[in-house]
Amino acid sequence: MNHEPFDEHLSWELRSLVDDADPPPTLRPATGGPRRQMGRPFIVLGSVAAAVIAIVALLVAPGSGSEHRQQVASGGEATTTTATGQLLPVAGEPAPTTPASTTTAPKRPAATLPVIAGKPTTTTSPPTRTLDVTSYPFSGGYLWGITTGPDGNLWAVSWTNVVRITPAGQTTAFSIRSSVPGMGTPVGITAGPDGNLWFTEWGGDKVGRITPTGQITEYSVPAAYSITSGPDGALWAASGGQSVTRITTSGSATQFATPGVTRSITRGADGNLWFQGDGSIGRITPTGAVTQYPVPHQPVALTLGVDGNVWFYGNGGVGRVSPGGDVKEFDVAEGTSAWSNGITAGPDGNIWVVDSPGHSAVRVDPAGHVTVFDMRPQDTNQFALTTGPGGTLWLTDDQGAGKFSPPSS
Repeated sequence: MNHEPFDEHLSWELRSLVDDADPPPTLRPATGGPRRQMGRPFIVLGSVAAAVIAIVALLVAPGSGSEHRQQVASGGEATTTTATGQLLPVAGEPAPTTPASTTTAPKRPAATLPVIAGKPTTTTSPPTRTLDVTSYPFSGGYLWGITTGPDGNLWAVSWTNVVRITPAGQTTAFSIRSSVPGMGTPVGITAGPDGNLWFTEWGGDKVGRITPTGQITEYSVPAAYSITSGPDGALWAASGGQSVTRITTSGSATQFATPGVTRSITRGADGNLWFQGDGSIGRITPTGAVTQYPVPHQPVALTLGVDGNVWFYGNGGVGRVSPGGDVKEFDVAEGTSAWSNGITAGPDGNIWVVDSPGHSAVRVDPAGHVTVFDMRPQDTNQFALTTGPGGTLWLTDDQGAGKFSPPSS
């Protein structure tokens, strides 16, 4: 499984135009299970859209001249971008006005790089149990990120939609745009401090805000993957490059350089933000001071645990880092994905992870005891995981969304 489903598969998308418009492997249902058949016109259209996305991604890549990929200068100043939102009202609602935005440039102290490596606690042959999942198909494209909204519903993003899912599984799709141009693909979503949902758009350097009633605002901001609500009343996003971005609820953005490429970010219990880097976990204060903690294996996605530690996973298993930077890893014999965002703190106080491609969920308690659960008979691509209402866990996969309850033992 490729560790970078978007960046490393741009070439796959381009080659698919030549190879009879065959969709790339990472976006097919995993082998061994039922496959969703799509008509040839839809495949060709999707391939063309993917090619356009690739071109846009290259144009906004570092060094292309885009102002949205600037990084912190060596003198310690934070590079800033000023964003103005474009409002797309829902039919029947009055057209809002475009908000003005301002940008500040906080100082960013030089990063310190302590070398801290915890002693891994290894578990061998964890028990495997079964787990019942209720599936809710969605035909409007793969669902990627998912989160619980302030309205008690689940909110997810797909190719061109933001999707609201009730606890009973009923879906409502809010279109970001009327067609499938290369304008960015929504990837991550989170509940914001303003009572709205915020999402990132990979390939378009944008973030979007959607109200619980479906009104969408987009801002030009360097963000591509994970997004979280920070302790300072702002949103924080992984850029997909060597930076993280702070976004105010009015759309102003401040970018901070990081030692490695960032794809996942979460709020910590210590009033800071924690992000995944290249072979490390990084901590950034709300004013931009960065501290890097090396880890034995490459981390992929992060979440804040109920124990106050930040938990992460990747090919090497599951691990945690304390607010003071003490790192410990726990082996997961079943293996975990290297590119989905399928990790969350469960309502039972444990950490939960889904693999991809696969059919398993992994539970890790605060002491590091691992239990593996089989959720379905065949492999599928499982993308994201979040805690939902009523003590449930919700995931997204290449068929739609799924819901399950953590067992009591």
